Amino acid sequence: MAATGSKPAAAGDDLLKLTNFTRPEFDLISRHFADLAQQNDKIDRSRFRDVLADTFGVDDSLLMDRVFRCFDLDADNYIAYEEFVKGMSVFLKGKPEERIKFCFRVYDLNGDRYISKEEMFQMLKNSLVRGAEEDEDGVKDLVDLVLKKLDEDRDGRVSEADWTGAIAKEHLLLEAFGNCLPSAKVGLDHRWR
Repeated sequence: MAATGSKPAAAGDDLLKLTNFTRPEFDLISRHFADLAQQNDKIDRSRFRDVLADTFGVDDSLLMDRVFRCFDLDADNYIAYEEFVKGMSVFLKGKPEERIKFCFRVYDLNGDRYISKEEMFQMLKNSLVRGAEEDEDGVKDLVDLVLKKLDEDRDGRVSEADWTGAIAKEHLLLEAFGNCLPSAKVGLDHRWR
């Protein structure tokens, strides 16, 4: 049976094997998907943004949109069951290399597989300044510092290889451009029980 927006039983076991969830966690995530999904068995952008804000404390509009895009793998503007489960697996319980790749995809605003100086500026301005024009010079200075730290091959932009290498040396850089992952302090049980 082919996987659709809803959870087919046989596909559920196969999908569980592709995640970092235990069976009880997988079942919990599946129930939450069913609660969140609309009539078409998918989650729309608005509902997903509510989950990010209310459940995980992500409140930056740009980051919310980017996290949505990383979950919506087929780019149909909805999150289907399999996309939700796989996305939540990385979002909530991802291995370090999965989380590094996820954050890179969130921060690569135009999807060209690089984080440019302009993308860094946009994200830092959005998460730090919140409207004060005079603070843009400070953000530009910060972008220059961050670029020096992340751009390992010194080509003026950050590739996924640059990103992975820099994060390996300094893990705190993982969310340098904004909080796109939930806090490690709160577990899956606490969020959705």
